[in-house]
Amino acid sequence: MPERLNVSEIASLIGVEEEIIKRTLERRDAALEPYLYEPPHSQSEGKNQTQQIPLLRLEGLPRLITKLSYNIPTSDIIENLACQVMHLVVLRKENAELMGQNQDLQGQNDQYEHRIKDLKQEIEASQAKLTELVEKQSRGWFRNIFKRG
Repeated sequence: MPERLNVSEIASLIGVEEEIIKRTLERRDAALEPYLYEPPHSQSEGKNQTQQIPLLRLEGLPRLITKLSYNIPTSDIIENLACQVMHLVVLRKENAELMGQNQDLQGQNDQYEHRIKDLKQEIEASQAKLTELVEKQSRGWFRNIFKRG
């Protein structure tokens, strides 16, 4: 998660319309001011251009939610929190499943590594045996050639 959030990121995190967040950040409330970050390129632009909305540092998110909650009905806040809790529960469940799959895959990987090691040893043994047989056969051919001559 980024350390600085723009309006659309905040809106997707907390489930509040972007316009409401935008207006709240534009007010530059004293409680939010320490958490606001103005990107350097927007400070150098002319004053006659529309001012960019500052980014919010992640630590300021609870303060922003508090400020927003003054204008949001309690039922909406409760519904939003319930959705966030459900989202966290689903994420934890997925995380647990992925951890289990990861452990299974690591076990399979270890088995495959052992199998590869065994196969390499078999290949080396077969190559040594093949080399020995080739040498033995070539000596037989060599003897046969000189016996005939």
